[in-house]
Amino acid sequence: MVTSTNGSNNGTGPTTNGHHNDSSIVKIESMDTSDQSLLVPSRVTVRSGVAKRAKEKGLIMEQDIDGLEYSSEEESTKPNEDLDDLFAMSSKKSKADMIITNHDKIYYRPFRKDFYTVVPEIANMSDAEVAAYREELDGIKVVGKRCPRPIKTWSQCITSDKILQCLKKYSYEKPTPIQAQALPIILSGRNMIGIAKTGSGKTLAFLLPVFRHIKDQPPLEGDDGPIAIIMTPTRELALQTTKECKKFAKLFNIRCVAVYGGTGISEQIAELKRGAEIIVCTPGRMIDMLAANGGKVTNVRRVTYVVIDEADRMFDMGFEPQVTKILDSIRPDRQTVMFSATFPKQMEALARKTLYKPIEVTVGGRSMVCKDVMQNVLILDDDQKYLKLLELLGLYQPQGSVLVFVDKQEHCDELMKNLLRNSYPCMSLHGGIDQYDRDSTIIDFKSGDMPLMIATSVAARGLDVKDLILVINYDCPNHYEDYVHRCGRTGRAGKIGYAYTFLTPAQERHAGDIMRALETSNTPIPEELKLLWDGYVQKMEALGKKVKTGGGFSGHGYKFDSSETQLKDEQKKMQKVVMGLGDSDEDEESQDIDQQIQSLFKSKKSIKAKGDAPVLPNASTTQNEEASSTTTVNDTAAKLELAKKAAAR
Repeated sequence: MVTSTNGSNNGTGPTTNGHHNDSSIVKIESMDTSDQSLLVPSRVTVRSGVAKRAKEKGLIMEQDIDGLEYSSEEESTKPNEDLDDLFAMSSKKSKADMIITNHDKIYYRPFRKDFYTVVPEIANMSDAEVAAYREELDGIKVVGKRCPRPIKTWSQCITSDKILQCLKKYSYEKPTPIQAQALPIILSGRNMIGIAKTGSGKTLAFLLPVFRHIKDQPPLEGDDGPIAIIMTPTRELALQTTKECKKFAKLFNIRCVAVYGGTGISEQIAELKRGAEIIVCTPGRMIDMLAANGGKVTNVRRVTYVVIDEADRMFDMGFEPQVTKILDSIRPDRQTVMFSATFPKQMEALARKTLYKPIEVTVGGRSMVCKDVMQNVLILDDDQKYLKLLELLGLYQPQGSVLVFVDKQEHCDELMKNLLRNSYPCMSLHGGIDQYDRDSTIIDFKSGDMPLMIATSVAARGLDVKDLILVINYDCPNHYEDYVHRCGRTGRAGKIGYAYTFLTPAQERHAGDIMRALETSNTPIPEELKLLWDGYVQKMEALGKKVKTGGGFSGHGYKFDSSETQLKDEQKKMQKVVMGLGDSDEDEESQDIDQQIQSLFKSKKSIKAKGDAPVLPNASTTQNEEASSTTTVNDTAAKLELAKKAAAR
């Protein structure tokens, strides 16, 4: 596999010394057996939401490397129904009880995580040569002590013939920049924060080390849980990562299981009960599995390798509590790797609390559209957008698949109907569609059977389509990171892609973020876009408001004022009530509640009495606005109360 040095930890934290092949031994103090919720071997019980009954047609049975297989209504069996009932009951119980893992009372066997030996070709490079090579690799920047040098070929880091042959089979000719730097770091046992643009090969960078990690440890026995956990924000990304993982896992008889919400849990429980060295999961469903049946479905006693993929998306969607719960339940001397395309400052602070002395690797600058994506921005009126869409489809669709992004579910379905009327076969993808149809849509789009898809940003993360030639932002993204990730769906794996963004004059406040994205990717900025942004800045200055242009990586985009911040906090609280700490994609399952909560985020407007005429800003206007603001707050309180009642039901 990989030639190793003596098990040094390179300063990765309070790791134990030495290398033992004994399985982990857990020391547990006596406990009151009258409380069945405490019968968890590793003392890991977590809070979870109440499980929903599985839809029969949506039961995902097994994800092989070629596609998804579903159970039918006829194939549904009584044991599966019993498992669903068991899971629901145990989840209800776990919601009332929560035990914090006390690692001081648990004895963990030592494990090894340093498998890397530097080859002479890399070791003999001077510091100047290393710096020059990192500059060649899309300007890699590293922060952290004793960072290993980047490799040039797979064989300098991977010595397993099986993996090398598999890499060749799937046309992975040489490591990408993030892989060249990340593989030596991870195989050295170091914690890492990887920041790289979309389509850069992050998945392979954290997957290849996991197999060496697993093969060095004793086989799973009895009720052992996984050795590696990979957390993703969405079920689509979980399935995609699982598919990639199975390409290599089958070479070593390693089992990989996807655990995610929005579908039946019977098959997932059965898979976990059979044992799996790798679990790819969404945080909410993983917490449910850890809490199910008194912790007997699976556990984290053996976990020594943790990956948090698309970390920015994870925290944007409010899953910091779930991720933290899972990490707190795992042994402190684990190896943790975090990957992301963007890295906001608030998430960076949290990551440094979670990871012990990590090495931070930035490739190509933070939050940047890939150089292989040709970006275009068009200033259009609303009634011009559809005709321009048809024009672009006629130009690009013969060359490959096309992905069109809109901002709302209803816009998604409406645009799909209009295109179907104009004889453009297409599909829609958003959170309001059930899991069975979502999976079928993604499979058809990836295979090319349906080359046109209309989607909300639920598809903007982790969707990797080989022949995707064009991305159209039919509705303009409302922040910089969303723009980067939408455009990042094309131009992957070295292929040229095209991205068109439609911007209306009414959306002028988003022009600054788009200009920043164009600047960071060295793309010329259209003069019309500059004029639109300059006009918006002048209007804001006339009102006495400052506007950030978002230069460099210090821009934070749109800022909430105090009242809007309060509304945002209330929405987050209500989402937790509604979701019960559920999975990332369950936040759209109750559309009525969501629509009420989403109304809290609408732009704050003055509420004028009937018949009031517009007035210029003066003292009386200020009084009217204050009264209007009070009305807005009262209206908001009523909406929140309505949402709370709905959530309670």
